Amino acid sequence: MKSIITTITTLLVIVITFASAEFVNANDSTTDTLKVTEPVSQETKFEKMEKSLLYGLSSEVGGVLEATLFNAVAFKTLNPEFNSDSVNEQVRRHAANGVTHLVRYKATLTLSYLKDQESFDVTKNIETMIRENNANGTFQLLVDSIQERQVAETRN
Repeated sequence: MKSIITTITTLLVIVITFASAEFVNANDSTTDTLKVTEPVSQETKFEKMEKSLLYGLSSEVGGVLEATLFNAVAFKTLNPEFNSDSVNEQVRRHAANGVTHLVRYKATLTLSYLKDQESFDVTKNIETMIRENNANGTFQLLVDSIQERQVAETRN
């Protein structure tokens, strides 16, 4: 039974990793498309992403939650005007009561970033990490930014 759960969890993480890569490619301004489609309004794009994030955040699987948190940071980075009280509330819920310590930690970082993106001085570096689909590097940049601010504040 444990091996079945491990296998299913692994498959879910793989699927989400590929979905994350496709998400980054979809937001990449250099992506070439063969098919010409009507432009999607920003409001529609935001509604779809909000729905997708809320769906991912409804999972109780740690890997799914971590990938969704990375997608939230990535989308906010590429679309700074995106704001969702519903997403923020679900991320806050995971920050307080996440299934693992790692989910709680990443949810706390994600919530800080979603609420106050301007205070993180990582825009160029984080975009590189997102384009490389480097979730751990992305969260490490957030941690480093917070630590740099703390050091600067203690010196003042």
